[in-house]
Amino acid sequence: MEKKRDFVIQEILDMVRRGDLSADGKLPSERDLAVRLGVSRVILREAIVALETLGVLETRERAGIYVREPELGGITESLRLMPFWPENFVPQFLEIRLIIDVSAAELAALRRTDQQLSRMKECLKTLRGIAIDTREGVRAQAHYEYLFHTLIIEAAQNEILSRIWEGLVSLVEKNNEIIHESLTRDENWAPRVGMQHEATLRAIEERDSVAAGQGMRTHLLEIRERYVVGPPRGEGRYAYNGLARP
Repeated sequence: MEKKRDFVIQEILDMVRRGDLSADGKLPSERDLAVRLGVSRVILREAIVALETLGVLETRERAGIYVREPELGGITESLRLMPFWPENFVPQFLEIRLIIDVSAAELAALRRTDQQLSRMKECLKTLRGIAIDTREGVRAQAHYEYLFHTLIIEAAQNEILSRIWEGLVSLVEKNNEIIHESLTRDENWAPRVGMQHEATLRAIEERDSVAAGQGMRTHLLEIRERYVVGPPRGEGRYAYNGLARP
């Protein structure tokens, strides 16, 4: 029964993503939806309750079941709504990362301490040793890649910037998982990212703020390009958000 409920939850989320609803975001009636999904109304009701708990749906008395609009005021809280956020979430979020991470790398090159530099080096050393031939490995790589960026933010030594990053932490780590599960299917990707990280770290070590910012910008722009468009011809293939290469 639990598998059927999870199936229904996923089907409803897919409907929301596709916009396969009425203009006002109303779902079909429970009876029609149960027939459409080929499940009992008991199973359907369990799925609806689960989605209501997550804040995805709301039942309006005598009106029906509607999709709730994500409330982005509390960005961490809105993470639970990520399953039905627009498909262009990742490219848009990477634009925010460009604003934050590039400036952080520039500041880190000017302000980092020897201890902070040592922690960044140790993080990259661990990152290099992670095999990505399993889902767990991909997630571990995503975590340490996120940690490396966090260490750069800390090295920038700007309290306001750190607070902004804290508000984005959950989204950054989840976003990294989404990206890495897609991009690491390209066998050339992990070594290339490693070189980009090393170049940024080297610039930070040499206190070259221009090179540090440029290294971070190159890294994030390439992630955005590859995620949306796909790898250059002749390189490995991966799922890239369902968008066609122009």
